[in-house]
Amino acid sequence: MGGTSDRTSRCRSWIWARRAVGVYFAGSAVLNAVCTVRRATGLVAWFRDGAWLPPYRTVLGALVPVARPVVLATAAFEAVVGWHLLRGRRVNGALRWAQAWVLGLCPALPWPYWVPNALSAPLFELVRRGVLRSGSA
Repeated sequence: MGGTSDRTSRCRSWIWARRAVGVYFAGSAVLNAVCTVRRATGLVAWFRDGAWLPPYRTVLGALVPVARPVVLATAAFEAVVGWHLLRGRRVNGALRWAQAWVLGLCPALPWPYWVPNALSAPLFELVRRGVLRSGSA
């Protein structure tokens, strides 16, 4: 038979969804390592001032003096998540870490900047379940 089955098409769709999340995280890593690190102190102070969960203000305030290493560590984390997703390795765990990351950032972000993070977590869960269900992880 010359065509692809519905199952094959679904597997490919989930592979592309996983890769899209991987590109997002890899791209974020590059952006943070190249651009954000230059203005890290101001950015972390802005997060501190806009945080709507009081413990976050304290933690972010403590991170202001070491903002550049924090941003570089963020970039490293994002690169690892992106690498695993793009390579198709440890996909379940990488997507769980991606979810935890975006949800953990929400209280540090003022309105409306936390909304895309809050919305991406359930999308990452859909990708995770689809990849596991299709067996393409």
